[in-house]
Amino acid sequence: MNNHWANQELMSICLGLSDEIITDNNPGSYGSIRETFAHILKAEISFLKRIHGASPEPSFQWEEHPSLSQMMAYEKNLHEALLDTLQHVPATQNVHEAEDDWTFDYQARLIFMSVVYHGIAHRTDITTVLNNKGVSLPELDVWGYQAAYPERFQARVVKTGRDF
Repeated sequence: MNNHWANQELMSICLGLSDEIITDNNPGSYGSIRETFAHILKAEISFLKRIHGASPEPSFQWEEHPSLSQMMAYEKNLHEALLDTLQHVPATQNVHEAEDDWTFDYQARLIFMSVVYHGIAHRTDITTVLNNKGVSLPELDVWGYQAAYPERFQARVVKTGRDF
């Protein structure tokens, strides 16, 4: 899943950065890089809970401000749960939410789309900050994913000998 791959790639890059860069508040974005990664994962927890009522539990407490390596390991568990959900929950399955004075019914596909969109939006926050700090980044879009896993797309490049 491209979302998992992009999260893991970006977290790997950030593991090599100074704590100052990871914890610095970034005006115009969600917050620090660490806070943004935590937010991405907490949203994925929320998405799973909306469908299943539960999600994998982390080995840490959020209040203790987990390290990027702890979040990276936990993200793998979330990915497995999300992938299992995508494979076993029909996109048209009803999701029901209720509070004291409202209810909300919608199809699971809204959550599936939200996982992707939400991840892209906040990884963009992080990559913008890193670009502004001069950190070199690989392509983290679908083309970067395809380049990392060409066999998944039956992709191949054939040199024809012509100059373009």
